[in-house]
Amino acid sequence: MHNIYLATIFAGALICLLASLLLFSRRKDGERSRTILSCIVLFSVFNYITRFINLINGEVPQLIVSVPMLVLAIFMVISYIMYPIEVISPGWLNFRRILKLYSPCLFILVTYKISLWANVEYKSYNTLLDMFPLAGDFDVLFRFILALLVFMPILFIFFIPYTRRYNNTDYVWIRKYVFTLSLNTLAYILVLTFEDPIVRTLYYYVSVGCSLYIVYMELFVRLIRKPVVAETVLQKEKEPSTPCTESFSKVKNTILIDRLNAYMENTFAWRDPDLSLNTLAQALCSNRTTLNQAIHDNGYESYTAYINHLRIKDFLNQIKSKQPVNFQEAFFDVGYRSRATALRNFRLITGMTPSEYFQKEQL
Repeated sequence: MHNIYLATIFAGALICLLASLLLFSRRKDGERSRTILSCIVLFSVFNYITRFINLINGEVPQLIVSVPMLVLAIFMVISYIMYPIEVISPGWLNFRRILKLYSPCLFILVTYKISLWANVEYKSYNTLLDMFPLAGDFDVLFRFILALLVFMPILFIFFIPYTRRYNNTDYVWIRKYVFTLSLNTLAYILVLTFEDPIVRTLYYYVSVGCSLYIVYMELFVRLIRKPVVAETVLQKEKEPSTPCTESFSKVKNTILIDRLNAYMENTFAWRDPDLSLNTLAQALCSNRTTLNQAIHDNGYESYTAYINHLRIKDFLNQIKSKQPVNFQEAFFDVGYRSRATALRNFRLITGMTPSEYFQKEQL
């Protein structure tokens, strides 16, 4: 049984390594989510390899339910929800938000260190079942709470702000992902509960299978619709063989505005809350100075004013077609992250609040 367990870990590490490399090699076909998922799967490889090396060196695979091990499990589950966050709301993750996501792990470790400083003794237990008779002790209760917290990050997926700008996923995909991640987490809890070589071996099959299924969904199931510049507009330049960095520098502002408007109509790029002048200029093979001047010549005070006009126009169309549930959801759908910012720009453009505007429309 030991040799089967050893071979299972090695095979799991090899399969996950290949899956991680495949994701990374095809990262340009998708979005940043593929790079994130590739790193997460690669981190699993390191865990497998570490355990495999320990087994090769003669270590007997005993399961010790410790606080660091449970914190590592919470860390891995949080890592696995970073991927659907990037899928559902592209661009929402940044360094500050990533730190916030991992802050519970830091808080738990600080609490653990304080308890050690307070001379709390953490006895060694192989399984959760061994801990039940002493559930009233702090060290046992603390670990039970951490075991329950392993499932909590999964629920966060249902509260991720949903961005429709790419139509790159749907609630069916979300439910499948949540089910797969929950199955993997449940298998891990079962390993913590029962000290059995068969259960430990089966866990690796389940874990690797769940990882491969997630990779499969990313590569072959999930729809990714990237913003694309309309080819018909690019053909207006009549210089297909000239590099864009050279040809577009001489294009008149009127032509650039035509291309900008066509790009916006085809991609709904204003719905991206992280859209910037630099990003837009790069997509149009222009530069920020030329594009900003073209926007100004087209009657807008600035790039920001242009984007806000598009967002407010989109907001009005969505409300009139009764697509969103309320104003706040519609404001988010068109690219605003802050309700206060959206209301301020709406009043600036229309001269009234949304309630006043639609009440006037009904008169």
